[in-house]
Parts: sequence; C-alpha cells; structure tokens
Amino acid sequence: MKKRNWLGLVTLVLAVGLVSACGDKNLSNGDGKGVTDPPTAGTEQPTTGTGTTTPGTEQPTVDKEPVKKPEQKEQQITVYATDDQIMELLSYTTKITFKDDGEKIGAALKALQKSDDAKYVPLWDQNEFKSHKLDEKGILTVDVHITEHGHLGAGGEAFAIDALTKTLFQFEEVKAIDILVDGKSEESLMGHVTLDHPIKRP
Repeated sequence: MKKRNWLGLVTLVLAVGLVSACGDKNLSNGDGKGVTDPPTAGTEQPTTGTGTTTPGTEQPTVDKEPVKKPEQKEQQITVYATDDQIMELLSYTTKITFKDDGEKIGAALKALQKSDDAKYVPLWDQNEFKSHKLDEKGILTVDVHITEHGHLGAGGEAFAIDALTKTLFQFEEVKAIDILVDGKSEESLMGHVTLDHPIKRP
C-alpha cells in the first residue's frame, strides 16, 4: 500500500514539472531572453531633428525690381567732310542714335567714316578709330590707326584733324581732344601737321 502511494506521488511531481516546463518555453525565445511585443502597426516612433519644413508651407520670396534698359536716343549733328578734290572742308547734318555718352561719341566717329551723298567725301573712311574714352575732366582720348591707303597730303591731313575736332566739339562735355596714333602721342598724325596733346576747344 505504501509502495502504491509513493508511485502516485512521483507521477504527480512529474506531471507538475512538465506543465511548468511548457509554460517557461512559451515565455522565452529559446535562449533564455524575454521577447518583447513588436510596436503596434500604424504608430510612429518620435523623431527629432532640425532643418525640416512643415508640409504645405512655402518660403517667402522677394520680388526683384526689373532692370531698366537705357532708352534709345536720337540727335542731329553736323559732320565734316571734304569735296572729291580735297580742296575745302564741307559740312552736312545727319542723325545718330545712341543709349549713352559713350555710344554717342562712337556714333559720331562712325559718321566721319561714311557719307550717303557723293558730294561729301569722308576724310576718315580709310582709317580706323580703335578706341575712345572721355575722362572726368572732359578730355576725350581717341586712338586711331592710319592705314597704308589712309595717308593724305598736308592739306588733307589738316582737313582730317579739323573734321574730327569740329564734329566732336559739338558735344558740350568734350573740353579737349587727345589724338593718339596706335596708342602713342605722336608729333604728327600723318607726318605733315603738328598735333597738340590735347587739342583744346577753341
């Protein structure tokens, strides 16, 4: 009778042990560490950071003022030329267009190189105006290049200088004119007439 009771007790202990073992297995991940439940779907973890922009917002923009372009101007000027025999200095009027004082002087120099009337023969058509610059004192420096076919006799050279100065002295801002030959202050334009540096307004 005692033996039967002892077997029943052993059986009860084994059964309790098996139940306990099954419960521990469900609560572990197999390595003895506890398993935490994954985050619920649809939730987001809080994040921190800088430089983010709230959706739907825009940065303020600054309107830039439109750049105003200089207006095209017109002016009627007197241009000086000669006759087909280079016997006298002649004048005629023409219209030039420009945006500023630099373009105005450039347009006047171009007018000295051409003529729409055969009666007026330009004295500068065979030569080149390389550059021009007006300083704050009103001295206009004109750099010219005399070509092989642009040389004139003494009378033609004097007319060429007069045509240039008389045409440019129409502009009040021009107080004096310094004519350079290929960037140099030469004694003469073409070898006949002495050049002053600068030539002052009469």
